[in-house]
Amino acid sequence: MSTGAGIETRALRREFKDRQGRTRTAVVGLDLVVRPGEVVSILGPNGAGKTTSVRMLTGQLLPTSGEAYVGGFDVVRERRRAALACGASLGGDSGLYPRLTAAQNLSFFGLMYGLSGAALKQRVPQILALVDLSGRAGDLVGTFSRGMKQRVHLARALLHDPPVLILDEPSAGLDPQSAASMRRLVKGLATDGRSVLLTTHDMREAEELSSQVVLMKDGAVHSAATPAQLRVRAADRLGHTVEIVWNDDRGGPDTDTCPGLIAVTHEGGATRLRVRDGAAAVQWALERFGDEAANVSVTSPTLEEVFLEMVDHR
Repeated sequence: MSTGAGIETRALRREFKDRQGRTRTAVVGLDLVVRPGEVVSILGPNGAGKTTSVRMLTGQLLPTSGEAYVGGFDVVRERRRAALACGASLGGDSGLYPRLTAAQNLSFFGLMYGLSGAALKQRVPQILALVDLSGRAGDLVGTFSRGMKQRVHLARALLHDPPVLILDEPSAGLDPQSAASMRRLVKGLATDGRSVLLTTHDMREAEELSSQVVLMKDGAVHSAATPAQLRVRAADRLGHTVEIVWNDDRGGPDTDTCPGLIAVTHEGGATRLRVRDGAAAVQWALERFGDEAANVSVTSPTLEEVFLEMVDHR
């Protein structure tokens, strides 16, 4: 396997045995590459294998078979070096000490990462400032909101300046302003050359941040491409949406002659057409309603629609 740093897996597999001795496969032959400077998002329904994949990459679970490298280090044979090459923000209430302050938590974890002395003293306030927690450095983590704990988790992941980041729903629990700030921070971390693997249920987050989106289902990769590529490919199956915004309030126009029409809805001074051929439908709308329409636009399916189609398809 090539090890150009970042994250690389080949045929990664994890099986579990239940109490009756039956084998359940949680991850089936995962092939994944996250290069330096990239943000790759994994999307999938509950039970798709996302968490198990992350736990193998962060050393919490050993693979049943296959290979995985983090920062160029084998997660099985070079487990500690792989762990140090990776900063993991897995969220939730676990992994932090509620009776310690934010600064004390980071100082403790810094010692575990091998930082000490003046370097650690300097690093803790730097990282707290980066995640916008300077003003709460001396407050107990147990008093923090869920969103603030998310930021402490990210600070912990960044503390030792690792080349690889694995972030599990980093904006969960954040208000819209803080979530936008988190997305900007993650984008900047990738721009600095880090490899970022992101798991999220936020389709906007995945589309805004990701150079590639990996859709997982039943423990395997269903499809992997850029967000734009996934949307365009889905348009062949789901169609495009043409929206006509009217100059004035009006009822539903006659759309029966629209080429490739699949469905039509009327709402709030606009008509939305689901069509097979977006370009042909736009041309038809402009010719038919040019003087009556304030705007005519076409979009491919959203990433959420692509995701839901995968989940619903049997």
